[in-house]
Formats: sequence, structure tokens, C-alpha cells
Amino acid sequence: MGGDHAPEAQVEGAVLALRAGIGPVTLVGNAGEVEAELERQKVPPGTFTIVHAAETVAMDESPTYALKRKRDASIAVATRLVRDSKACALVSCGSTGAQVASSILHLGRLPGVERPAIAVAFPGTRGWGVLIDAGANAQNRPSHLVGFAVMGTLYLRHIFGVAEPRVGLVSIGEEAAKGNELVVEAHRLLGLTLGINFIGMVEGRGVYTGGADVLVCDGFVGNVLLKFSESASHWVVHHLREGMRGRPLVALGGLLMRPAFRYFRRKCSPSSIGGAPLLGVKGTSIIAHGSSDAEAVFNAIAMARRLVNERVNEKITANLRLEPPEER
Repeated sequence: MGGDHAPEAQVEGAVLALRAGIGPVTLVGNAGEVEAELERQKVPPGTFTIVHAAETVAMDESPTYALKRKRDASIAVATRLVRDSKACALVSCGSTGAQVASSILHLGRLPGVERPAIAVAFPGTRGWGVLIDAGANAQNRPSHLVGFAVMGTLYLRHIFGVAEPRVGLVSIGEEAAKGNELVVEAHRLLGLTLGINFIGMVEGRGVYTGGADVLVCDGFVGNVLLKFSESASHWVVHHLREGMRGRPLVALGGLLMRPAFRYFRRKCSPSSIGGAPLLGVKGTSIIAHGSSDAEAVFNAIAMARRLVNERVNEKITANLRLEPPEER
């Protein structure tokens, strides 16, 4: 029940999921607050199972420390439901760090996975792509990036229908020798990795237009890219509005362009996908944006169901059993 609009958005999103035939949905959080919101939205009693969790993990708390102190935190309670097979998947709009830590602690890693990673879908010029890792790991080894490439490839193939995703390694230039030690060695390993279509380095200007469908990077770089992209879309919208202010003819043109603006905003909005999976854990854990509205929550629940139905975890395990290239 975390997030900026909790519990209203979560309850409304869960209702939308049930109407779409996705369920049952279990709501985890302060039972009194959840029941009050269900009553406010006129949801019939018994529609949802409610699991009480008295504590929460604040955004400014150390996730590991908080989870040790707060065993009754809603994210911990929800993750244990997945671990104990009482739920198929976890969706949360709360602290990303707490969800990553709780998922790794309670669910564990899939066989062959060195580091789980957050896979964020983005709209590229060729269709949907994926950025991995978007913030689960601030420090990585080259072999971790190989695992990210394999997981990102399978996610894009089975969830977004991209038959042969092209994998690019985010760096400061397109040449194989450019980049720090992590990137240069990861480039060598990716070139030797079976089961992926590696096309080489992708620099910043080619992130959305460079021809790669799977953008691989460490979590530090990935999170910076993600947050910059979010701010850039808001910057574009802000300056378009500023450019129309006090200019009647421009404003008239803006009215005619409104459908295009709506398309742009929807493409850039987290609501259109709903959430990003933490790939590599034994279970399905969907990380939704803190500002998620009801539509975003619904789409995150729908994404969770697709990951479960497509058995993405089983495919990740099968592919990572292939003999990986060794680091130098």
C-alpha cells in the first residue's frame, strides 16, 4: 500500500483488475485504512482478501536495516505471501530499495542468476525496448551485465513480442575499447555469450535511436538514465506550454496538435506499462512508480500476470544454464 496516492490508487487499480478478469487480488497494508477506502469507493465487502500489516518502510530509511527491524512491514508481509505460494506475484508502489531487498531476502535468486536487475520498458523508435539494470545494483562485475543481457532479451521477447532483440551495452562511445574496465570487459563477454544478439556499444545519444532493443548497464548508470528521461519528458512539455503562452496563433496550432501531445505524454508515462519487474528472483516482483495512479496500478497487476503466465522465470533459468564465458 505504498506510494504517493495510497491506498486510493491501489484499491481503484485492484478493482479495475478484477473487472478485467485478473485476480483474485490480495491487498496488504493497514487493514483499517484499506477497509475505509474500500467503503469510500463502495466496493462490496468480501471482494478482496485483506492482509493486515501494521508497519511501512519510509523512503528515507535504509531498506536492509528497516526490514530487519520491521518484520510486519507491508512489503515484507506481501513478499512472504509470494514465497509461501499464497500469492503468484507482488506489486508495490513503495520504496524501490525495500522491495528489491525484500524480494532478494525472502524469495531468493533464480539458479544461475548472480544479481537480479530492474528491467524498465521504454518507447524507442523501433517499438518497445528495455533498460536493464535500472537501479537494483549500484556496483557490478562484467559477468553481472551478461546476466542482465540474457534476462532483458527474454523479457522483451516473451512479454513484448520482439523476436530477436538487439542488445547494446551503454558506454561513452561506440568503439569496443571505450569505457571503464567494467564496460570493456563486459563488451568482450557479451560478444561470446550464446542466446543473445549483441550489437556492441551504444552511447548516450543512441539510447532511444541507436538500434538496440535491450540497453545493458550497471544499476547506477541505469537509474541516472531513467530519472533523466523522466525529467526530460516533463521539460519538453513545460517548454511547449511556455512557447504557446501569449501567442494566439501558436496556441491555435497547439490545439490542432493536441492528439499528438497526448500520444507523446502517454508514451512517456509510467502508467502505460504500470511497472518494472525485478528479474532474477524466485517469484514475480513488479516495481511500480511511486506516483502511480489507478491505471498504472492496474497495468502493473496485468504485467505481473503476463510474467507468471509466460513462465519468464523458467526461461531465464533454462537460458542461464548455458555455459557462460569467463571473466579475465
